Amino acid sequence: MLKRLTSLLMISFTSVSLAQDLPGIAPYTAEYHSEYQLGWFSFDIEATRRLTKLSDDRWSLSFTAEASIASLKEYSEFTFNNDLITPAEYRYRASGMVSDDDRTLLFVQGPGIIKDLESGKTINGEWQDGLQDNMTYMLQGSVELAKGAQSFSIPVFETRRTKKKEFRVVAREKIKVPAGEFEAIRIEQVRKNKDRELSAWFAVAPGYPMIRLSDKKNGKLRYRIEATSLSY
Repeated sequence: MLKRLTSLLMISFTSVSLAQDLPGIAPYTAEYHSEYQLGWFSFDIEATRRLTKLSDDRWSLSFTAEASIASLKEYSEFTFNNDLITPAEYRYRASGMVSDDDRTLLFVQGPGIIKDLESGKTINGEWQDGLQDNMTYMLQGSVELAKGAQSFSIPVFETRRTKKKEFRVVAREKIKVPAGEFEAIRIEQVRKNKDRELSAWFAVAPGYPMIRLSDKKNGKLRYRIEATSLSY
């Protein structure tokens, strides 16, 4: 669960005006909350996602999630040119009940290689056009939505290999979350396994930030993440 969780003026998003030509990437900070059911007990998760512009074409994205039984931190640096994100560095740290190994990955576009600094290995043969890391693929999805895409496929390098993640737009609708009321675009991941349903809602606002994520299995809601605040 924690693995899913990668400045302009402060705006009240209860009354966002739907401007035309909204950028698909813009600095923002979003806070999230979720209650996750694990067997016979549940626990609360609080998370923060922050997108920062470092220079003309270089950006960083950070994600931290805290719960009573675990914590997770992710960080990515990337470049953004011609509507395409290209990852440069990805870091993953977890503790508590999240047992995944730490990861530090360098993405070297020229030779098309990925360096795993934790193991000292160089990974060949996994680079593809438009390759994203485990955080930036959702940002690239925001860019695609800003361009008006109704479906898109993104190659994502996770731990050892690259997988294609496919998405399609389901609807444009108004939703209400603790952060406010939004005009949003709802997408879902296209899966061969029909037992799982992953849906995400992106606000029609600068950067198209994700404001809700839900995961269902066999029609039953496993968890839902919602934005509690959003600022620029």
